[in-house]
Amino acid sequence: MDEVRRCWEGVPLPRPLPALIDDARLIATLMAVERKEAWSEGPSACGRHLQISSLLPLENALLKGGAGAVVLTPSFGAWEHLAPGLARRGYRVGFLDLRPSTRRPARWPVPGPGLDLRVFSSTGYARPLVRFLGEKGSVLVVNGDECGSSRSGHGGLLGRSAQVASTPFELARRVDVPLVPMFVVRERIGHVVLTESQIKVFDTGRGDGDLDATSSRWLKLVERHARRRPEHYLAQLLIRHASRYDDSAPLFPDSVSSGESRGGRAGII
Repeated sequence: MDEVRRCWEGVPLPRPLPALIDDARLIATLMAVERKEAWSEGPSACGRHLQISSLLPLENALLKGGAGAVVLTPSFGAWEHLAPGLARRGYRVGFLDLRPSTRRPARWPVPGPGLDLRVFSSTGYARPLVRFLGEKGSVLVVNGDECGSSRSGHGGLLGRSAQVASTPFELARRVDVPLVPMFVVRERIGHVVLTESQIKVFDTGRGDGDLDATSSRWLKLVERHARRRPEHYLAQLLIRHASRYDDSAPLFPDSVSSGESRGGRAGII
């Protein structure tokens, strides 16, 4: 797996790579198997699919502002369970999946009874999202390590230059709402949500400079968690590498060698 070795060049993996890959497959499989049940159960299943030790950063973010908040999560562990998990705790939740259509479910399960959970379209969505975030107490969950839009933010990730969609950062700046990072980790007791402090949204009038500054802070946080728990992020790295010719923008621009064309398939892994 040259892509993985390249990301961890000079940094020892916590365990042998084959063992980490086996764990990554297990985590990805469990998320897919549990998806329908995790989305379709109502408030009575609170804590069954996700355990959240503290929501204080999110609560503080919602209290300080007069509107909603963007919850930013990478494709890390069982991240797809996060939106329904927050809805089961009484939040008004929106979900925006920025993956290309080829890499997301054709249809998300119907949210469970009593859940205030809405799935937004990833195309032509600016106005509904702005309106949703403008309402007090609303929470928009977005996967923040995709790049399906024409504009991207840049920063360092695992020792390489990376690019991610500008959508969550521009939404937070435009509506003036906080960015709250969350990571879903697989533990022996099940899936556990780790909530981080807010990410500063730069808005100094520098345009792309502000976007890259915000994106860099986010990517540093993703790298910290990926270094600690590589098995939670390996599946995303390998999927993004395999689809680098099909995605509008690869996660790592240097993964497409000079002279290679889209549609090439040599050396995918």
